[in-house]
Amino acid sequence: MTDVDIDIRTNQNLTYMASKENSQYNGIFDTAKEGEKRSFFGTLFTIVLLAISFSLSLALVIAYLTPHVPPAMFGQFTIVGLFTPILYIMVVICTLLWVIMRRWITALVFGVLLVPGIFYFGDFYNTAVMVEKQLPEDSTEFTILTHNVRGFYNDDGKRDVSGYVEYLEKGNLPDILCLQEFPREARGINKLDTLFENSYKQYYKSDAEEGGEYAVRTYSRYPIIRTGSVAGEGRGTSQWCDIVFSRETIRVFNNHLYTMSISADDTEDIVRGKILQDGDRMRSIVNRIADNSSIRASHVDTLRYIMDNTPYRQIVCGDFNDTPMSYVYGLLSENLYDTFVESGNGYGYTFRPMRGLLRIDYILRSEGLESKGYTADESATFSDHLPVMARLKVIKD
Repeated sequence: MTDVDIDIRTNQNLTYMASKENSQYNGIFDTAKEGEKRSFFGTLFTIVLLAISFSLSLALVIAYLTPHVPPAMFGQFTIVGLFTPILYIMVVICTLLWVIMRRWITALVFGVLLVPGIFYFGDFYNTAVMVEKQLPEDSTEFTILTHNVRGFYNDDGKRDVSGYVEYLEKGNLPDILCLQEFPREARGINKLDTLFENSYKQYYKSDAEEGGEYAVRTYSRYPIIRTGSVAGEGRGTSQWCDIVFSRETIRVFNNHLYTMSISADDTEDIVRGKILQDGDRMRSIVNRIADNSSIRASHVDTLRYIMDNTPYRQIVCGDFNDTPMSYVYGLLSENLYDTFVESGNGYGYTFRPMRGLLRIDYILRSEGLESKGYTADESATFSDHLPVMARLKVIKD
């Protein structure tokens, strides 16, 4: 091998080594770039998740406060309270993401905000027995049903009184029946009167004006010895009846509180998120809900005064047009017991629109009565509300 060959081979080796070294440097540089890119997106995800977690947690705190804040002060809180179950679930998801990311302190902070929700869990979901509708003749138990019948208009927009009569005749006829939005004049309405006259040993009815063509009506198998009413603004109406059962007087409050003023189209667009595309319409809905919640609160303040001065056992039922996370429910349920919380089964909803999210119809009972069963009949399609029935027992002193 000549000196020239040795020089050529040496140069080739040096070139190869330089090329290999450059390749290693480029690989390290590319890896660094990828690391920086991952770091950037990781930081961005963390910032976005933190902003979402904070916003949802703030909304959840507002929902917790809603039952304690008069709508006259912050009527907008009522809107947040409508979506409490969704907010709670979303904060749970965010908290789990922080746990997966091993951000323990952040997860703990948001997790702590979930604790108060545990005390409200029973207002939305429960497991218990169903109503036993057939009771012995000498029983100290009775059934009560409340239903906003929406003028007996079905989903097709047609009035169907006959269908409702058939529904009651199929074992759904209670001892006390509290109806809201009962039409004063409707084809076939006399069939209901005939049904009650034939079905009850004793038959009583009492009306309270709702305004326009509708009334709040109470039927009872037992004697009604006194009645009264509380008229709110607009179509908000409450009726009370003193009913004698098992030698005890029970005051039954049948309520239809002022509407939310949300149409079927509004509810559908809210669920689908379309409402976010129309700022003016969204503001209009928000203002209506806030203003109407103040009207309901004023009505309930008066109603609460009568309740506090009632010497008898009490049942407070009807369409409150508010969820359990509301000032109205909080005030009406004070010192009373929610039969759904005590005896309900599954997720509690009574308003069929909004994807079955809202429970706005209630049967509350006082001391001296015991809840033995509850059901909201999902098979009934005569209204946008479900009929709610409870079985109660009189506890003797």
